Amino acid sequence: MSPGPGGFPINRPGTGGMMPGMPGTRRMPGMPGMPGMDNNNWEVPRSRSMPRGDGLGAQSGGRGASPVVNKSTSMSQRLLPQGSGGLMSGRTSALLQGSSTPPAKPPSSILGAESVAQPSLSPKPAPVEKPLTQAARLNTDDLQRKTRALLEEYFSVRLLDEALQCVEELKSPAYHPEVVKEAISIALEKSPPCVEPVSKLLEYLFIKEVLTARDIGTGCLLYGALLDDIGIDLPKAPNNFGEIIGKLVLAGGLDFKVVKEILKKMEDDMYQKAVFDATMRIISSDPSGKALLDAQAIEVDACTSLF
Repeated sequence: MSPGPGGFPINRPGTGGMMPGMPGTRRMPGMPGMPGMDNNNWEVPRSRSMPRGDGLGAQSGGRGASPVVNKSTSMSQRLLPQGSGGLMSGRTSALLQGSSTPPAKPPSSILGAESVAQPSLSPKPAPVEKPLTQAARLNTDDLQRKTRALLEEYFSVRLLDEALQCVEELKSPAYHPEVVKEAISIALEKSPPCVEPVSKLLEYLFIKEVLTARDIGTGCLLYGALLDDIGIDLPKAPNNFGEIIGKLVLAGGLDFKVVKEILKKMEDDMYQKAVFDATMRIISSDPSGKALLDAQAIEVDACTSLF
């Protein structure tokens, strides 16, 4: 074995190796028990008050730690990498702050809370009314033109069967309320007003089941909504309209529940009273009128309370 650079022995090949720690081997810096080294294997400056030998031996001998040793420990921490120094001192390093993952939340069963799935309710869009197509508009205009033509023909010749056939040829039951409204409107515009002919026409179509009670009621409601304006040009229209209503009530096409709704369509209470008085006069003059009024007395009183 010959000394190498730095004075450390070098084993030559074939002469047998020496294990670290065996007698005769020199201790390397960082090996346990190396003089001038602290517990972390860092070199500590030697002072006169510091005994020779390992720093651990000095502490185990009962002496207190030297101020120089404490200072060297803090110095060694400053020499360590920033991340490891923080971990050794028990504090989180600045490099590790913000990168730590949050602790996992305990399951809801531990906390006693159960997650309830709430279904998301998406509001349904409001239905959009589609505008009438050109074909539908032309169809409505055509129905109105044919209706007025057949009514004018009826008021000229007064043939009920022919009028019934013309209404059936329209082939549009949904348009029948408009037929009722147009019939009343055209009849009361005549001079003199055609109260009796229009009443007979509507009664006949109702008996023949071409018109329903709903058709007659809806048609009268449509005309009643226009009476405030019509009455300005036709002062007798409210009275004549009341007579038509009275005849339809006797025929069973209307009842006083519908009569009350018709009266509500009018804003002028004078028109309301004129229509109701004419209706009551027609019904009272009929032999079966008294029994009918007694059967619908509650609704009759409800009509009276409107004005």
